[in-house]
Amino acid sequence: MSERNWCKLICHINVRIGWTIFGILFGISAFLTYSIKFQNWSSTATCFIATLFACQTLYLYWGMKKGTIINWPEWVFHAMVWPNIIIGALGLIGMIVCFVIAGINKQGAASMQDMYGENLWFTGSWSFVITKWTWQNAYFSRNHLKMLNAPQPEIESIGDANPAEWKY
Repeated sequence: MSERNWCKLICHINVRIGWTIFGILFGISAFLTYSIKFQNWSSTATCFIATLFACQTLYLYWGMKKGTIINWPEWVFHAMVWPNIIIGALGLIGMIVCFVIAGINKQGAASMQDMYGENLWFTGSWSFVITKWTWQNAYFSRNHLKMLNAPQPEIESIGDANPAEWKY
């Protein structure tokens, strides 16, 4: 399969929407598992936040699929860029801090017993997922802002021109 066909397959909006819905369902499942079974509250919180940003991604993709995104005011995209970048950076910092503390405290993640209670390996992983969704949203919003601000080609007025002279 050529590289061009591969990109058409994985970059298609329906595939993006499908992966985003999968991410949301996975996030909801993990949220319930961390809260009900393992009582890992920091992982529950970061998982919930990541799932909210996945919902924002779905909102963007759905607007793109339905063509309504072109009617959104420019301020919506401005409001998405910087908060997503900042929250993503905080997620990345949170991931590093969680992994360092988990390593120093010799927390495990390999057995079922290690999964009960607070475990910063899982919190750090979900912090990275926050970074993934937020930076993806910021990138998408920034690119859409560029398209909105790009110079539009001039369309010549046809006026009373003779239709026989039109070039098709």
